[in-house]
Amino acid sequence: MLIKPGSKLSTISAAKSVYASAKVSETFPQEFGVYDLNEFLGALTLFGEPEITFDDKYLRIADGSQSIKYFGADASVLTAPSKDIKVPPGDVEFVLTLDQVNMIMKTGGVLRAQDVTIAGDGSKIKILVGDKKNVTSSSYEMIVGNTDAKFIAHMKGDNLKFIPGDYTVELSSKKIAKFSNPLVEYVVSLEADSVFED
Repeated sequence: MLIKPGSKLSTISAAKSVYASAKVSETFPQEFGVYDLNEFLGALTLFGEPEITFDDKYLRIADGSQSIKYFGADASVLTAPSKDIKVPPGDVEFVLTLDQVNMIMKTGGVLRAQDVTIAGDGSKIKILVGDKKNVTSSSYEMIVGNTDAKFIAHMKGDNLKFIPGDYTVELSSKKIAKFSNPLVEYVVSLEADSVFED
């Protein structure tokens, strides 16, 4: 992740299939590259009330008499968005609750299934978790809304690892899904075999 000066954070996955952005209450004074976000977040959790101060090449995470000197990564080695992503208007919209997102992730793990499909049959919107290439594999189904549209939107379950919360979901026939709430927005590329009927 490349933190830029200001109060907006944005990042993009290495495969460029997921873009995330959030406005935060903190204001960052300078650019700072984080090579391993999980490591960085783990370092923050080592302290009860961490305070961060920035230097040219590193930042200091401190709590009382303890601190970590955390060196930044050069921007040239990071996969970072160069600009905000323009998302086309959604053709289908519904709300996905925190409990529903958690259930999708849990069933994907239990069934060892990485395919998540959001499908509209002209009446209901369903989310299916399973292996789309194996019709005899176990699968999970949940109804999440109503629609008059017919579509099949495929994505990988790993692309749904979001900050916990409820999300408004917008699916675009341009093969893009947007998951948003007041705190954060995720833009996820749909798989190439996704289909939206006119």
